[in-house]
Amino acid sequence: MRVVLLILILGFRNPSFAQLREGFDPDEAKALIAICNSYTFLDLYGTDTLIVPKDYRKTFTSEVIGLDNMFQVYESDKLGVINFRGSTNKTSSWVENMYSAMIPGEGVVKINNKDCNYKFASDTAAAVHSGYALAVILLSPILIEQINNLNTKGIYNIMITRHSQGGALAHLSRSYLENLSEDEISPKNKFKTYAFANPMCGNEEFAKEYEVKYCKINMSYSIINPSDLVPKMPMHYQEDGKLFGTLLFKNWAYGIEGFDALNIKELVLRTFEPVLTSYIKSSNQLIERLIATSYIQIDMPGYVEDINYFQTGAIRKLEPFSNPKVPIDTLKMSKKKIAKLKQDEDGNYYNEKASFSQHKPYYYYVAILKEYFSMDYKELDLRYLPEN
Repeated sequence: MRVVLLILILGFRNPSFAQLREGFDPDEAKALIAICNSYTFLDLYGTDTLIVPKDYRKTFTSEVIGLDNMFQVYESDKLGVINFRGSTNKTSSWVENMYSAMIPGEGVVKINNKDCNYKFASDTAAAVHSGYALAVILLSPILIEQINNLNTKGIYNIMITRHSQGGALAHLSRSYLENLSEDEISPKNKFKTYAFANPMCGNEEFAKEYEVKYCKINMSYSIINPSDLVPKMPMHYQEDGKLFGTLLFKNWAYGIEGFDALNIKELVLRTFEPVLTSYIKSSNQLIERLIATSYIQIDMPGYVEDINYFQTGAIRKLEPFSNPKVPIDTLKMSKKKIAKLKQDEDGNYYNEKASFSQHKPYYYYVAILKEYFSMDYKELDLRYLPEN
């Protein structure tokens, strides 16, 4: 019954995009966030045909590689789509997120005693997230093979996408692919990136180079919900609305009478930044040893001193999501537990899911419909997935 209901609710047909156009395209965003939900639907219902647009045909799914990463390839006429999987509940996937010390934007990683050259940026001061960079490097041989396979079919227009951790991989893989030589990948390839709810993946120099190369030509976007904490991660201390600067310094510094708050902030930063840098380096050295011992033999480049992340991709903000009211059967619950629940006007008990629900990929799909496709949104009866 659930499957039939979802087919009725989610069945839609999107126009295909044989040519990539510059600029943010709501139709592209709608199709891609639907494709991003493939992994969720496969986990919950055993099929993703309920959410993937009918004009897109899945032609490849990679094996699980490295720290529980994988990707899918879709085709629609002369358009290809690369869809990375995001975080999973596996320990290795969260190790990848936590492996947040930065390595240089260009260098060499030794994997199973083999040197693997990589380049994410030309600026020598650019640095990237170790865990996400390692994932892209490990995925790159099969990723390049699949892009070359698309090329043999005459497909050179390729969109790269995914939600959450996969969104960070989308941005980093874009910069990795664009920096390959013509011997490795055809210069005829044209890429466009849509990342949803992605954490940050590099420092200021990396973000600036990425912006000049891909954002200023209107071919790379980060779509975020301001109430979602993940796009504000990893830890950083920029002042303009950023998590670390705002919460740890701004909120208390301006309340101290007779002192210059900005000077206080600078003093604290100068005092504690070396401590933070040292802590991140030492903890990530332990993570590197864990990866080398438990998952794959690696020897990473030396970590850079920078620990301050910047957002990558042209930002498009959605409205914060409405927390779903999930009905609850209270027949087998104790009075103590029932007392913690809320009731609607009809007396039914429900649990209002908050916090991390602001990050769920299906809510990003619903939010895209609400923002750009009002008729589709009004006709969407299922605005949250009860099983999710």
